[in-house]
Amino acid sequence: MSGTNQIAILGAGIMGLYSAYELLCRTGNQSNTITLYDPNGLNARNASWMAGGMLAPYSEIEHMDMRWVEAGLDSIERWRKTPLDCGFVEFGSLLISHPEDQHTLERFAAHLPQNKTNERRTPQDLEPALPDTFKSGVYLPEEAHIEPRRAIAALSAYISDKATIIQKSVEPEHIEADTIIDCRGLGTKTQNLRGVKGEIAIVRNPDFSLDRPVRLMHPRYPLYIVPRPDNVFMIGATIIESDKDEHVSLRSSMELLSALYSLHPSFGEAQIIELNAGIRPAYPDNLPRIEINDHIIRANGLFRHGFLFSPLMAGAIADYINGINNDYWTLLTHGQKKNKSDNQRAA
Repeated sequence: MSGTNQIAILGAGIMGLYSAYELLCRTGNQSNTITLYDPNGLNARNASWMAGGMLAPYSEIEHMDMRWVEAGLDSIERWRKTPLDCGFVEFGSLLISHPEDQHTLERFAAHLPQNKTNERRTPQDLEPALPDTFKSGVYLPEEAHIEPRRAIAALSAYISDKATIIQKSVEPEHIEADTIIDCRGLGTKTQNLRGVKGEIAIVRNPDFSLDRPVRLMHPRYPLYIVPRPDNVFMIGATIIESDKDEHVSLRSSMELLSALYSLHPSFGEAQIIELNAGIRPAYPDNLPRIEINDHIIRANGLFRHGFLFSPLMAGAIADYINGINNDYWTLLTHGQKKNKSDNQRAA
């Protein structure tokens, strides 16, 4: 049956933006009319704006099983095929440690599947700028990274030409739409959702260069550094259980920057461009999920995996709306059963 499906999307973080993009790209007998609601509009300085943009499922293998790692690899493929200027770079990622923290690297490597155990590399072979004090590393060639603010700008530009943007806060019960996709993070009325503060530094260091993200494994201060153009680097390290406090504390900034200095002494003269924090929504297991309640779809809890999993979740939601089976549905919904009427959706 042909027709127009009126879809409302709440939230203009990466989950809401990619859902709008995915649905607008779909063609078929049924077209989608998208209205996106966010009190701060597009290009807002939300948690997605503060993200590192690492597409690194293997790097998270201590915290998620192989089903999620494989789903993350599929999502990287979706980013690769996204025909927008999102700053997608596919040079893998590198994990290293100081000699005294070698056990943290070994513990991580023990979680990798057997076909990945041969990825041990001398760090300087991949990143010549790293000091020779780093003797060994783990290279994960399938991983990638993206520039979050560039991706947000590209998605926003595409959506703004094809969807209606309403800059206000609204609850689902006050919207008339065939389908509502709620991606508001902590603004979503979902049980068991908590806030986790992530803090970042953005610096410019003309005396240092990287081609790929580097994770410095440390028992107390694990740090990741993501390269941006023009010798700019985004650094993140802290995870604080808080949904109220969005400032960067003095202690956290000192830990973040001292860990960065330990990576390379040239960062002692680096220019600090930005110190900032964002509150990320997370479920107890720190894994995202899709929840269905009648015509409301809640896509939430992406924690620090927003850019990694949003294309996969958006694809699953679009398939659901259009009555198409999706291989990741059970995983993303954590086994939630579909309503009896779901198979009759949008043909």
